[in-house]
Amino acid sequence: MTRQNLFPPEGMQDYLPDERWHKRRVEAQIRELFSLCGYDEIETPLLEYCDVVSGGGGRLPVEQLFKTFDRSGSVLAVRPDNTLPIARLIAGRMKDVPAPIRVSYVQDIVQYPLPKGGQMRAHTQAGIELMGEGGAQADAEVIATAIRALTVSGLREFQIDLGQVDFFKGLMEEAGLSGDLVERLRVCVEEKNSLAIEMMKGRGELSDMAAERLRELPGLYGGEEVLDAAEQLSEYPRCRAAIKNLRDILTMLKAYGLDKYISIDLGMVHSIDYYTGMIFRGITGHLGYPLLSGGRYDELMAQFGRPMQATGFALSVKPLLVALECEGGMVFRPSVDWMLAFTPSGCERALHLAQSLRDQGMSVRMCYQPDKLEEQARAAGCRQWRLIDGGEGR
Repeated sequence: MTRQNLFPPEGMQDYLPDERWHKRRVEAQIRELFSLCGYDEIETPLLEYCDVVSGGGGRLPVEQLFKTFDRSGSVLAVRPDNTLPIARLIAGRMKDVPAPIRVSYVQDIVQYPLPKGGQMRAHTQAGIELMGEGGAQADAEVIATAIRALTVSGLREFQIDLGQVDFFKGLMEEAGLSGDLVERLRVCVEEKNSLAIEMMKGRGELSDMAAERLRELPGLYGGEEVLDAAEQLSEYPRCRAAIKNLRDILTMLKAYGLDKYISIDLGMVHSIDYYTGMIFRGITGHLGYPLLSGGRYDELMAQFGRPMQATGFALSVKPLLVALECEGGMVFRPSVDWMLAFTPSGCERALHLAQSLRDQGMSVRMCYQPDKLEEQARAAGCRQWRLIDGGEGR
């Protein structure tokens, strides 16, 4: 075995005891929140048939998946996303469960392309899916749950950027644009590349008015006043409907008392072939990438034979832990309460005492080298230690 093999593959991670304890603590807090909000936890397998998670409609290209084969030769893929397997489950084994359906999950995904910005290739996501409900009330419920997932973990400094892909789609329809040009323009808006938009206008690919509106999109960022500016940009019905949807969501979030976390960002136009309405992401100054993302995806379930409206979000646990550490918000990991050692004549008594302490909710470690009891106890951070012999413990 080479020295390199003593470390996990690129983009994978070991969790040391402290790291694992904090991860489980945060996951438990988020699980409890999801349950209190009425979401039933489910679990899907790590391997899916390849066509479940690859193809069109926002699914990944097959070359971007970790793949293997079963005994019959069917191509399987390691789960790169949680929403797609859940859609498959709800259309399959849960087909007789009436809508609306609220489910939650805390499970791993593995992405083949190495993410940018120091993110991990394999990581744990915690999230919810609300299926069979449309409209701003359902969207606001999902956003409110995302905000509370961050606050219940102890995170203080973050914000939620809220966008609406239908506003961009409406501008494209109004300008008579379609196909590959729309995707190229979407990338320009997402990357705030005004020069590329100007060059497309110069080549006659879009009108002066369309180019001007697209250049303004990245600047439509801020508070509720952004929606007023957006309404001045276009009177096209699809654009107006998108703005009304955002206003209705904000009204609901004000009722939740959570609007202070929200910023409007109409220049956020990622994954427009997957999302069909509002989109959002959670960001913090401690990281160069989002903590969470979500939105409405009303067309996905039809691909699995059970058409219904749907909205949800996924939170990446590891970045949340990094952000908590940056804020000094990691709680102190409890030390081991007791370490016990024993002489040959004290073995039975020591084991009974250890079980009695554990029954009282205290953690106990055994030391099988009595002469090193204090050394091992201090190294482990034990609060108390004792050597048990045939008489009284010392």
